[in-house]
Amino acid sequence: MKKIFIYILISFFSVFQAVFADSAFQYANPSYTNFTPYYTNSVNHYGIGAARVTNFIEIYEKPDLNSKVLQRIYWNNIGNFVVSNKTKMQKPSDIFILYSPKENMVFLSVEDEDDDWINVCFDQKNLKFGWVKKENGKHGAKFYSYKDLFFEFGKKHGIYTFRNLPADFKTLHSSPSIESNVVDEFDYPKFITPWLIQGNWMLVKVVTMDNETKTGWFHWRSDNGRLYGFINAQ
Repeated sequence: MKKIFIYILISFFSVFQAVFADSAFQYANPSYTNFTPYYTNSVNHYGIGAARVTNFIEIYEKPDLNSKVLQRIYWNNIGNFVVSNKTKMQKPSDIFILYSPKENMVFLSVEDEDDDWINVCFDQKNLKFGWVKKENGKHGAKFYSYKDLFFEFGKKHGIYTFRNLPADFKTLHSSPSIESNVVDEFDYPKFITPWLIQGNWMLVKVVTMDNETKTGWFHWRSDNGRLYGFINAQ
């Protein structure tokens, strides 16, 4: 067991040295587990969607492999998290909108995209942006609009509402319109499954803590793109 641990440790620092050899400063952050946005203010920038990234990414100043690398980030599923940063320590919640490495669920918020590149926010506090290459084999990033993200992963894992979401937002409507009748409401849902997404509205099945099932249209996103909940990571 001791030999296995030593091998893992050596392997990690070998990767660390190879990846960050040309960086002026490197920080090996303490072990981090998960970051999940539980509150409306947990994420500063949502943008147009999310980029699912692999465990090593390079963020460029421009959508060009010859441009300046602004930041390199490496992590694994045993808690190691390394960021090349010249000025400060960063933790996953400073960078990602969801960080769950054991489930391979790590996402950055997206400002823009083209055929080959995705413009991401890599500093949620200071709103710093850079470009990551789209998925190519084992490395890179895959873009999801929030509609696709919530539908694909919400169908598999369910979604949740933010803990500080006001009670009047936890309502189910008869149709995808704020003008429609409220047919039901929920307070502390155990599970929410999306069936259909139409604009900022989502037809859902809600299972409450007392195992009561409710259905209706849920207003999952504001008109300016602010989310009222997120996907479960597992």
